[in-house]
Amino acid sequence: MISKLKTLGIALVAVLAMSAVVASAASATNFTASTYPTSATATSPLGNDDFSTEAGSVECKGHFLVGPLTAAAPTVTVTPTYSECEAFGFLNATVNMNGCDYTFNVNESVTVDCPAGKSIVIVAGTCETTIGAQGPLNTVDLANNTETSISAKANVTGIAYTVTKDGIGCPFSGTGAKTGASYTQANAVIASSTNKAKIHIG
Repeated sequence: MISKLKTLGIALVAVLAMSAVVASAASATNFTASTYPTSATATSPLGNDDFSTEAGSVECKGHFLVGPLTAAAPTVTVTPTYSECEAFGFLNATVNMNGCDYTFNVNESVTVDCPAGKSIVIVAGTCETTIGAQGPLNTVDLANNTETSISAKANVTGIAYTVTKDGIGCPFSGTGAKTGASYTQANAVIASSTNKAKIHIG
């Protein structure tokens, strides 16, 4: 009986220790840096960034500028640019951000922020799609990678978009407002500080 109680006690200690680790991760409140201001950059290979709609996917190579971070804060602005895009498996595509950015929150959500009257525009052949300001959207897995880098992996669903052009050969089922698009990354993107400052989520 004493042996069983000891075993139970050890198990409880292990559970409590694990709970403390999880609670610590869940209670992360800020993006921080060892010096301010600081920023970070990241790139992802062709095909890593996938925007999926009813018509299929648009896959691109991505480049991301994080910051500048001027003080500890619960959010960071991420300015993306996309290149070498392919839509629906057979069309060349372009993604024009039109001044729109992503705002990542330490609670692992993201918001699409756009200037008034602007939206992200995706053009592929006779197809044109726009994505306006919206959010917060879930989920972006954020983690500390090294002392000078953090990682992010998007698996964002429920994105609203509008098909503004649906010409001959375009696989959309008509123009108009749509919902249920997703933005996913096959692999985590590593954002490293541009001035070797330590950056941290916590």
